[in-house]
Amino acid sequence: MSALAILLGLFAAIFFHEAAHFGAAKAFGMKVTEFFAGFGPRLWSFRRGETEYGIKLFVPLGGYVKITGMSPVEEIDPAEEHRTYRGSPFWQKSVVVLAGVAANFLLAFLVFYLVFTVVGVPENESRVGTIVETLDDGTPTPASMTELQPGDLIVAVDGNPVEFWGDLLGELRDKAGVELELDVVRDGASFTTILVPAERDGRGFVGIGIPDSVTRRYGLVEGIGETAGIYWDSIEASVRAVGSLLWPPNLLDLFGDAVEGNDPGTGRPVTVVGLVGESANIFDATGWAGILSLIAGLNIIVALFNVLPLFPLDGGHFAIAAYEKLRGKPVDVEKLVPLAVGVIMFFVSIFLLGLWFDIFGPGLDFG
Repeated sequence: MSALAILLGLFAAIFFHEAAHFGAAKAFGMKVTEFFAGFGPRLWSFRRGETEYGIKLFVPLGGYVKITGMSPVEEIDPAEEHRTYRGSPFWQKSVVVLAGVAANFLLAFLVFYLVFTVVGVPENESRVGTIVETLDDGTPTPASMTELQPGDLIVAVDGNPVEFWGDLLGELRDKAGVELELDVVRDGASFTTILVPAERDGRGFVGIGIPDSVTRRYGLVEGIGETAGIYWDSIEASVRAVGSLLWPPNLLDLFGDAVEGNDPGTGRPVTVVGLVGESANIFDATGWAGILSLIAGLNIIVALFNVLPLFPLDGGHFAIAAYEKLRGKPVDVEKLVPLAVGVIMFFVSIFLLGLWFDIFGPGLDFG
């Protein structure tokens, strides 16, 4: 099920991206002749009105909407020039080419929001999982010298409320040698106990084992703030990852690793083959929250790649439209066809590189 969910999530990212282009073009009265998910041989299609809809063989490679007037070699009936992309105002062109990127960013936010408010995220309460009685040298641990027992819920440290494991660690981490009063709840009854963390590796150590995780669901309003936090963190991390991947020296190193059979580490490209292959491990580690968060991340990656100012990507079309607006005359897009072919071949090579690592390289690390 987790593998199928990833495949459906990737298809949804492509579908909503292209649907946004399609909807924007239709809204402005542009003529749309094709709306396909995938490239290559046609697997299935149907025609409704002036548009053919369908699926082509290589769905993981993306999809496209064919809008009259976007291709530099397309012959257009002068009577339909007013319905072409090239004959539309700059602001309409901008909306059409950037609508797909906006759709992916929006879908990523909504999926993260679904995780926080409906599915729930696995978190560890500030509860005692286990108690380590002694260290290797036989020294009693700080926790073993208190009244704490496995299952106790620690609700405050020196009057500072704690709810989850991260909160508790934050209160204990820098308190080596400090006498702390813990407010504890056991079987509905409250009591206090004194704990003095020991110093270990420069941090406070008490000898409490992490408890089993619980599923935490946020309220509809509270979930917005939590979603915004992980959303922006994911965008920042994705920007760094894409930038690092496309940096020429790093890319050359990756090709060298593929030729020499070296482990490329975590900075390598990953295809749907690799994600599907690791789907069971991801699900075992983080459940549906992890699978859906991965799908949200895929939408961010799709958006970031498409916003690059390289023709024929969405960002490239926008760059051309902006250039034409500034110059006041159209660009001879036909001269950019070799560039477009080069860009396509470049990204195909990255895809094949990722596929090579997915099939012959080491497993992925989502830890």
